[in-house]
Amino acid sequence: MIAGADSARTTPPHSVPSSPAPIAARAERTDRILVTPLEGTSVVSLRATLTARGFDVDPGVGMDAFAAVRVPPGTDAARLAAELAQRVPARNVEADGVVRAQREPNDPLYRQEQGYLDVIHAARAWDSTTGGAEVLIAIVDSGVAWDQPDLRDRLFYNTREAPLSAVDADGNGCPADIVGCNFVSLATADPSCEYTAAPPNWRTSDDEGHGTFVAGLAAAAGDNGAGITGIAWNARILPVKVLDCTATGRIADAAAGIRYAARMGAQVINVSFGATADSLVLREAVEEAQARGSMIVASAGNESQRAITYPAAYPGVVSVAASGRIGAEGVDYRSLALFTNFGGVDVMAPGVGVVSTVPEAACGTRGWTCIDGPYASASGSSFATPIVAGAVALLRARFPDLSPALLRSILLGSRQPGTLAADPGLLDIGAAVDWPIYSNGAPGTSRAGDGPPRGPAVGPGGR
Repeated sequence: MIAGADSARTTPPHSVPSSPAPIAARAERTDRILVTPLEGTSVVSLRATLTARGFDVDPGVGMDAFAAVRVPPGTDAARLAAELAQRVPARNVEADGVVRAQREPNDPLYRQEQGYLDVIHAARAWDSTTGGAEVLIAIVDSGVAWDQPDLRDRLFYNTREAPLSAVDADGNGCPADIVGCNFVSLATADPSCEYTAAPPNWRTSDDEGHGTFVAGLAAAAGDNGAGITGIAWNARILPVKVLDCTATGRIADAAAGIRYAARMGAQVINVSFGATADSLVLREAVEEAQARGSMIVASAGNESQRAITYPAAYPGVVSVAASGRIGAEGVDYRSLALFTNFGGVDVMAPGVGVVSTVPEAACGTRGWTCIDGPYASASGSSFATPIVAGAVALLRARFPDLSPALLRSILLGSRQPGTLAADPGLLDIGAAVDWPIYSNGAPGTSRAGDGPPRGPAVGPGGR
């Protein structure tokens, strides 16, 4: 049995917004390259070397800290940066990016209820990318409400299938899967759900609320003047239903859902549930998804234990714990939540009092207390996970040519320190998205596209 959806649905005081993040730098295009000299090399000497080697130095930029090299018209800035890193005594080579005020969406609940996004520097990331429709996030969960106002325009529609048909036109094993696929078994679903259609089938609308809440945190439409703001607000959502109306399911259904998501081309697969024991069936589903290029982000669990659930514990999976320690002054999102599992966790993200989308029919039922329409507040590592999945989607949009392993390295290498030394690092979306593409490791060398050192990877399940 898969551990059910997070039981830690409470309504603590909402987050205490931190001070605004500093102005962010964009570096995808530039007309100048900034070169910082090695220790012991003066900027005057560096400029003389650059000029002697034929580079066009802008003498009015940098004072005594760095040199600026103009990018000639028609020259590829990335190639020039690589050449500079190899030919001159530089400690760092980077683009002279544009700085501008942080982009903030106009969604009413963003500023009222989502102050925890300031702590992870979401607005800084949005100045570089808000995700793209080419990035597909699979929500392997209890389904997604197709008519939720902040989600309906973000759903992925499979145009290769005909609605309400018994024919599997695209041959992927799920007939008429126009908006994802349902794998919940009739034999194991709770009888109260009253399911009659055998899986796999196209019925992925959410009858519990958990999957819709998760989907909104990852990718609710942003800057549309309504509701909340998801992390990757231009990405597409693929609903994959493996949990029933009580938000529980079986390993067989979960494994089938993960395989389906990968075969549909999901670059990011969000798994906000877990099993307490290792499973070959689940492990091999994860391995197939990873082999197909999917990045899996999974919740650590809510048992306050120094162990994490599966699939979060599998190698290569980004495991997520909830942050948010409630105190007299509000919620400290730099500390682990008291209910979350820990030990071998890759990253923590806000998971206390977060606000997201729910099906309108769920309001007032199954523990959902709605605020200002079909939106609610809840807590759990389940809900920290899609915040990280959304960050991964931003990275995939920002750096489409980088491998999943390198993107994972950037994500973990850009973490912020927690309040306590023992806390796993806190997600920093802004720093991850703005990670420099070129950096010098030693004089005369350049590692194009290198990310930071890989973060800790220890814990159960062979990590």
